[in-house]
Amino acid sequence: MLGAPDSRSAPSAPSAPSAPSAPPEPPAPPAPPEPGEPAALVERASELHALDHAVTELAAGRGGIVMFDAPAGLGKTVLLEHAATAAQAAGCTVRWAHPSRPERDFHLGVLRTLLEAPVRAASDSAAARLRRGPSASATRLLVDGELPGEPVTAIVAHSILWLCATLAAEQPLVLVLDDAQWADRGSLEVLSYLARRIDDAPVLILVAARPAASGVLAVLGGGRRATILHPQPLTRSGAVALMRRMAPDTSIRACCDAHEAAAGNPWLLGELARQIGTHGPELIERADPDALHPTVAARDTVRRRLAELDQHARAIAAALAVTGDGATAEQLASTADTTIAEVGHACHALAASGLLAAAAAVGALPAPAAGLRFAHPLIAAAIRADLPASERERLHRAAAYALCAGGAAPGATTAEAATAEVAAAHLMRCRPLAEAAASEILRRAASGAAERGDPRAAAAYLERALGERVVGDDRAQMLAQLATVTFDAGLPDAVRWLREAVREPWDPAARAELLTRLAALGVAGGGAADVPALLEDELAGERDPDVRARLQTASLDVLTTISGSQAERIRRVQAIELAAVSDAAQARAVLAHRAWLAAEFGAPDAGACAAMAVEALTDTHLVGDAWHRLAGHLCVRTLVLTDRFEHASRAIDAIRGEAAARGSLRLRAAAAWYAAELALRTGRVADAERHARLALDDVGEDINAVSGGAAEVLICAHAERGAFEEARALLRARGLDGTIGRRPWEIGVLHARAVLWLAEGDFERAERDAREAGRLREQQGRPNPTWTPWRSTASLALAHRGRFTEAIELADAELLLAERFGAPVPVARALHARAVAAADDRERVALCERALSALADTPALLERIRLRLELGSTLTHRGRRIEARDALRPALADADAAGAVLLARRARRELVATGLRPRRAALEGVGALTPRQRQICELAAAGRTNRAIAQELFLSIKTVETHLAASYRKLGVSTRGQLAVELAR
Repeated sequence: MLGAPDSRSAPSAPSAPSAPSAPPEPPAPPAPPEPGEPAALVERASELHALDHAVTELAAGRGGIVMFDAPAGLGKTVLLEHAATAAQAAGCTVRWAHPSRPERDFHLGVLRTLLEAPVRAASDSAAARLRRGPSASATRLLVDGELPGEPVTAIVAHSILWLCATLAAEQPLVLVLDDAQWADRGSLEVLSYLARRIDDAPVLILVAARPAASGVLAVLGGGRRATILHPQPLTRSGAVALMRRMAPDTSIRACCDAHEAAAGNPWLLGELARQIGTHGPELIERADPDALHPTVAARDTVRRRLAELDQHARAIAAALAVTGDGATAEQLASTADTTIAEVGHACHALAASGLLAAAAAVGALPAPAAGLRFAHPLIAAAIRADLPASERERLHRAAAYALCAGGAAPGATTAEAATAEVAAAHLMRCRPLAEAAASEILRRAASGAAERGDPRAAAAYLERALGERVVGDDRAQMLAQLATVTFDAGLPDAVRWLREAVREPWDPAARAELLTRLAALGVAGGGAADVPALLEDELAGERDPDVRARLQTASLDVLTTISGSQAERIRRVQAIELAAVSDAAQARAVLAHRAWLAAEFGAPDAGACAAMAVEALTDTHLVGDAWHRLAGHLCVRTLVLTDRFEHASRAIDAIRGEAAARGSLRLRAAAAWYAAELALRTGRVADAERHARLALDDVGEDINAVSGGAAEVLICAHAERGAFEEARALLRARGLDGTIGRRPWEIGVLHARAVLWLAEGDFERAERDAREAGRLREQQGRPNPTWTPWRSTASLALAHRGRFTEAIELADAELLLAERFGAPVPVARALHARAVAAADDRERVALCERALSALADTPALLERIRLRLELGSTLTHRGRRIEARDALRPALADADAAGAVLLARRARRELVATGLRPRRAALEGVGALTPRQRQICELAAAGRTNRAIAQELFLSIKTVETHLAASYRKLGVSTRGQLAVELAR
């Protein structure tokens, strides 16, 4: 009997069967491999070299074994495919086996998969020869199914060796075993026997297995010609190379982010490259698991790996996919309705399959603080995509209750509030089932979201809690809270929720507070038409002085938006005895309304109005109540309109701080509007434009007092810069270029249009819109020119048309009103218009000097520039050129600094008329920067990124880059650090 071949000899030639008469069937295609492209072979040079060498040796008649030992997803299957392709090209027979977990109990199943087809393909004569001699046992096993008992005897293994050698004598044989960890033990024992005896036989065994597989796998690598390789995760440069082969336009930053997210796993990197190619690199930047859309190949891979696991591991995987990364073992056990012990076993199985992050499987259970997480959110997305909708909802509900199983009290700690929000997010994905526990979680989450300044989330939680309709819930309070956070979030339904809340039962004081909120929100959103009647009905039966005062100030809030209501408001304000009001906030609100009425009429004077507003703002009551009362807002605008700029700036900052604390878009928009108005009034054109754009951005498409006021400021700022087309585009976009309405903010926009036409030189149109704005202001009961200096605007338009008598008449009328009120800016405006219309040069000079004296202690830059220009022009006309230059030089410098392009152009022309060659705009240094460039440079020097600057100034990133490049050239710098130094000089 022929002895068993060893590492030095192959079976003798006489024992080899003759070639079969017909070619064997082509090998069956392997089971679907892990998704991979040729790009997946990046950074696999050593592995490819070993495989190519093994195939070359095989073609020369020398066998061997190459093993890949690595976690799932590192490209083992792709490497095997590469070797198989190379072997087929070299004329070898390639046989694949790709077992799964259920096949572990199929005795000799892998072996039959690898060798049965070639044996059955043999001709009758060849098959007869195979049934004789040493290969007979193997042939009976493969053809007749005569399975030996376990353990496999050496006779069977020896017979398989002879069979392989005989088949390889005709054509070199390659046996490929992927996912060897699922192979049956008997097959592994036979392959181990082969591995130690095929040094000189043309048989190549290629094996891929995950770490910690059966100990028998270690025997496979024990032969002298065995090569064991351990593919590693890709480096950062390898990740860039792989992703750019699959998505060529991906940025280096996006590739590096993907590398970090996927921990260098080639399979995950390939999937992310496909995601980026389809959805853009923002997918990585957002880090939003819900934004991932796993490909069919990815879902198939995850589905196949899950199928390899037991039902407990699959249940844990589904629970983790729904709960999200970071869930503790206890929470997962509760969500999946299993035990802590099963979570531990599942944890190891999921990590071994490459689905769970390996760090999460250290020890018997993951560390509770770290929690469990998938190797990448893409895996969780693939698992969720395969869950039926009803199962996902069940798991979300179970996860919410598992998170809050401790029963934390509302607002007890920050951690508990955060937990409630996570639980609420799960409940948001479930249908309401009238469950008290769900309502409690949602209300607790809403409170936490509101406290941390996220009113939009709070509104969503409260609305969902109301949808539960649990018996015993305080719906009235929930509706009131929902209205508040809806207003803060800038959503449109705040008034609707308050109206629903009013229908619920309330005690008198609470009902008065609710109506106060309704009045303020109605004014802000333009939906307060029926609120006065509600307040009157409430007042008719109320006797408590404090409650009556609260209702009366709420009525005043509503009446401020109604034209011709001044007489009624005066009556109501006078009817409230401040000494009888015990609520300090209420008393200050009444004082705010008195200041506002005085500012509307222009009497008493600006000093008295400002004093009342400052007193009303003495403590934090009105600013803290700015989200549901008008009083604080009235005080801020009173200070702006009376030219108390420092007080106004501090009050605006206070409201801005309150907005930030509440996360209130509405309050932030209001503060931005006030800041824009203040900036324009003080001559900071670029700041006025920036604040106005912020207000419009926060308000969105809503048409209300804030958006209208911001649009008014922005149109005027565009006019000062000579950006006429931008102003017209704004009017068209907001539907303000046609017939205008009668609401207070619409009158302001109408006058802003007149200012625009005046700057463009359309004097007839400017006069028409200015007069119409004045007529509507008179009807509204606001004759004070500090609001709308329409007479000055119309006077300038008339003067440019040569109608000086009419111009003087209008300017004198406005001057009388402005001086009676006493605010510097309207006085200066009226004097400027009067000077332009004056026929006598000496009178014009006197008027300009008088106006400049009125502005001596104020930062009203634009009015000062206009007056100096008029003064310089007149002095030049009188031949007093030296004196004219003294007026015109600072006018030019101030106009350049303010960004008032039209005024700067005129200043240069006037200086030329004096015989002086004025400096051009500086070409180098800080003085060469335009206001916009200076603004961008200051933000860049403060450490803001180009993206952050673009967002803050409402510019494109490209525009910011262009301005910075120009600024760097002017300043002679190349870094942000140098930029800061130059600006500080």
